[in-house]
Amino acid sequence: MRHKSELMRRAAVLVLALGAILAVPRASLGQSAGDRVPGEQWMRYADVGQAGFDAAQLAAARETWEDVPSSAFMVIADGAVVAAWGDVARRFMCHSVRKSFLSALYGIYWDRGEIELNKTLADLGIDDDPDPLLESEKQARILDLLKARSGVFHPAAYAGRTDSRPRGSEGPGRYFAYNNWDFNTLATILKQETGADVFDAFDEYFGQPLRMEDWRVSDGYYHYELDKSKYPAYPFRLSARDAARFGLLFARLGVWDDQRILSEHWVRRSSALYSIDNDVMGYGFMWWVLRERRFEQYGMFAALGVGNQMIAVLPKIDMVIVNRANTYQGEGTPMGQLLDLVEQVLEARTGAPAADPQLVPLEVDADPMVTRASDDRLTEFVGEWDYPPAPLGLPSRMTVTITADDGHLVGYAPTRGTFRFYLQDDGTLHQEDSRERYVTVRDGAGAVAGIADVSTVVAAAVHTASDGESERAARMLALVEGDESMEVGVGRAMVALLGGDPTAAEHEVQELVERGDPRRVELEINAVGYALLGTERADQALAVFDFNTRAFPEAFNAWDSLGEAHMALGHDDEAIRCYERSLELNPNNTNATEMIARIRQGARPPN
Repeated sequence: MRHKSELMRRAAVLVLALGAILAVPRASLGQSAGDRVPGEQWMRYADVGQAGFDAAQLAAARETWEDVPSSAFMVIADGAVVAAWGDVARRFMCHSVRKSFLSALYGIYWDRGEIELNKTLADLGIDDDPDPLLESEKQARILDLLKARSGVFHPAAYAGRTDSRPRGSEGPGRYFAYNNWDFNTLATILKQETGADVFDAFDEYFGQPLRMEDWRVSDGYYHYELDKSKYPAYPFRLSARDAARFGLLFARLGVWDDQRILSEHWVRRSSALYSIDNDVMGYGFMWWVLRERRFEQYGMFAALGVGNQMIAVLPKIDMVIVNRANTYQGEGTPMGQLLDLVEQVLEARTGAPAADPQLVPLEVDADPMVTRASDDRLTEFVGEWDYPPAPLGLPSRMTVTITADDGHLVGYAPTRGTFRFYLQDDGTLHQEDSRERYVTVRDGAGAVAGIADVSTVVAAAVHTASDGESERAARMLALVEGDESMEVGVGRAMVALLGGDPTAAEHEVQELVERGDPRRVELEINAVGYALLGTERADQALAVFDFNTRAFPEAFNAWDSLGEAHMALGHDDEAIRCYERSLELNPNNTNATEMIARIRQGARPPN
């Protein structure tokens, strides 16, 4: 084994040496390894015509983007900004984009001869708990995990899409299955083999050399779900403008400002097509490879995550395109719309950028809610607090640690990582990046008992009202007084309803409908009903769902939910009537059809 590692190390050194000698390389791409890169800040084209883009067509693309659920979008050509729309400096959650970051780190250590990709899980001593690996699963190599072809169909933390099959049904390397077990375990293997922490290594090899403007090591954390697996996920937050730097490194085949950071061999190998997922996408080493002709001609590959976070790399034309969706608020960019927008941007290209274009600094607006407060104003928040705070009456889910640092607060939660909080004049706290509003929760003696976001306060008020404590629920809602969001408005309506004042509830909902989207109001009320149903408050949930059908009598979804509440309470005839009404409004509602059949067969609602 030692001899094999030595051969591997020598081969890696040779690859790097050849990469340096032959670096003229991208002649075929019309670029050189010394291309423009951003310094302390990005530069943008003063005239997009000099970037090789038609201004009118690019403006049309922006109009398209404004109609798409997306919070930030960037286009980079020849190392400078063509377009920067939205909150490009805001650190959004990366979700599965993190996997491409880890793939790049594997490239760093493979280039140095410190990772042997043919080692098996058995060689590495990798097992899991509470469910051990099968002996056949232990034959999977690091290489198989990088390709998502391990054949290990094991539960995993932070699981989103999971292509699962029966354990042991596929041997290593035989079957592409997108499964977070592979991706999470690779972080542990990296640490075991090299001693590298994912976030420290990302900072050392990418954050600092690429001069990322917003990234901090504290923007990553390890997310555990020990009931599934002992291997944690490693979520990142990153801004669009820093994501674009990472993408540009790959567009330049591993070279940054005349410095080779990754070997060209690794960039090409990790972005090569090893598996076909569908007609649009294939998979490399934790990178997605675009298979459609409209993108394949540019050699396009992409890091993708929930909500269609995207870092698209188009090396044949030296371009990077970044999309960020605000998943803090549940935003997601539909893939079809996103790819059509990318195509529209590419159609706006008229040719290569000018040799010596006029560039100006990319300016971004600062967050106006970032403040500095004196230590004496922050001291009472410092400590370890139950979350949600005990006075809200909800079960504690975790302990949140808050410290003070240079005029602001820093909070750490095991399920969200580290965020800064900024104290506002009204006493509320502004959480960076998510931009959620937090309020101070005090105990009966007036001492701080913790902080809570608006959603948690509203949920606590509704649950308190459902327990018959209307006055206490009203005191909770007073914590978010002045917040005119739909969520708070619906909370006020539901507290009134559960407190026995349906007229006040109707008035509140009518006001929300007049100033907002009725469909969103209906869905928000529906969510309250399901929250009550999930905490065994079926009678109260029934009242909420019934109110929703009266407020929105033409909403098939509201009738479907009312049917579920009746079904949970054993009111079979009423449930059938509700489901039938839902089908009258939407004959394609297959759930209603299935539930009617279940009732007539004597089955209870699914959990």
